[in-house]
Amino acid sequence: MENSLSNKQKIKTTRVCTLMITHACNLNCTYCFEKYKSSKKMTFEVAKNILKNEFKTYKGDIKSERLAIELFGGEPLTNFSLIKDIYEWTKSQALPFNYIFQITTNGTLLSSNIKQWLKERKDDFRIVMSVDGTEVMQQTNRGCKISDLPITFIKETWPNSYFKLTLSSETLHSYSNGIISLYEQGFKIASSLAEGQKWKENDDIVYRHELEKIAEYFLNHPEKDLEHPFNFLFKEYTDKRINEKIPHKNCGCGTTIAMYDIDGKLYPCHLFLPMVHGNKNILENIKNVDFTNTSTLIDKQCASCSILKVCKTCYGYNYSQRDNITSRDKGMCKLRLVEAQVISEFQIKYFTTINRELSDYELLMLKAALSCYKHLKNVSL
Repeated sequence: MENSLSNKQKIKTTRVCTLMITHACNLNCTYCFEKYKSSKKMTFEVAKNILKNEFKTYKGDIKSERLAIELFGGEPLTNFSLIKDIYEWTKSQALPFNYIFQITTNGTLLSSNIKQWLKERKDDFRIVMSVDGTEVMQQTNRGCKISDLPITFIKETWPNSYFKLTLSSETLHSYSNGIISLYEQGFKIASSLAEGQKWKENDDIVYRHELEKIAEYFLNHPEKDLEHPFNFLFKEYTDKRINEKIPHKNCGCGTTIAMYDIDGKLYPCHLFLPMVHGNKNILENIKNVDFTNTSTLIDKQCASCSILKVCKTCYGYNYSQRDNITSRDKGMCKLRLVEAQVISEFQIKYFTTINRELSDYELLMLKAALSCYKHLKNVSL
């Protein structure tokens, strides 16, 4: 019989209620987007009022959907007492829907007492911890050692948990070595490019080379589960909107995501918080933005671009760095193109040579990859 954690993971998260429980952090990562950290913390009363309102309006299906209560920072474990209070109070509410707690942490403050408390409640929690590859990559990006992190505890307590690997320009050349070393240790990794970075000339060439080495690893190890971004579904090339120029919004910003700052104010996502960009009037500035209308969120310069369907963007970064939600980071265009070209080509090779019958979802991935590769194989920027 499957345990309750496995069952919970099969339930789809349809809304993420994120509480910024602290502005404090004990690290200073090179790619951190929070430029205005402080010692400020959320109070229990503010947290309760937020959750009471969220609980009143959430209507998830009891069989297949859930609410994620994300406890965020800063480093959320600097306010661990509030995490305990929120958990105990929520459990006492006998809520009529599924929910799960999520903590995004750098892992450095996971003391023996905190680990024991979380382990006793492991079925109610999901832990997202950052691990940036090799020791050198971790030191370069985050200024701490992987060997000092409780990664084995996380893996043993939550076997299906993913670690988050973020790439900066400084660590891009070590990507394949870093992530393959973690694969070999049995860790599940979700890797991505850091937003808001100044990418250097020829970083796209380095990225292509590193992606190709990781692709070769998976081709040579078909027994390994594909990890992000190599298991990415190019869904824009599968649905009935395939000929539409404007792709779907690529995140839940302003729709399925609710981000509450320490004072209880609601923002579209964490990238819009004043602690990110210092603008305390941002809610007034964006009050007329319709996050449900994707066509209004596309930069006019990008509307006719051949890679728009695979070029993910962050509306919060767009605003904090260029004062315009639609203004994309053009420094990432070549990186996004390379990513789509290499991964779609890999998926075609992988799914057409694997020695077993493909599942319906894998067939869908193959179909999407074929279409994506056809559209982008000869594109250059």
